[in-house]
Amino acid sequence: MAAETHWLLPINPAAHGQHMPADWRTRQDATAVWEAIGRSQPADRWCLRTGYRTMTAGDTIWAYLSQRQELCATGAVREVVREGDEWFVLVDWDVERTAQLCRTPIPREVFGQVPMSVSRAGEGAVGALRAVSRRAT
Repeated sequence: MAAETHWLLPINPAAHGQHMPADWRTRQDATAVWEAIGRSQPADRWCLRTGYRTMTAGDTIWAYLSQRQELCATGAVREVVREGDEWFVLVDWDVERTAQLCRTPIPREVFGQVPMSVSRAGEGAVGALRAVSRRAT
């Protein structure tokens, strides 16, 4: 059986500022931040500049809030699609796990990777994320 691939999807909450709560940078619970992103754009469709050639349906994807430096959502890649010259990932977010992550986001210090663009999670990051996921279930 092939190893499951994990992807980190960086999202800049400031890019969705019109919907963000005023305290989005400092609030402990990221629920309002994730909901604001969903009001700003479809949360299940993200543009890809990298990763589109190797990302496949069923891969795990983690939403990384770049300015907060934490993971707040997880799901599975439904499909990678090309529209003209652009690539998009369609994501089926795990609603229950994402709600848990929003309440208690995983700080970057736990998984140790800073994604500047969509990137595969490194071996150390995957191990840390699996350990955190096991404790949460």
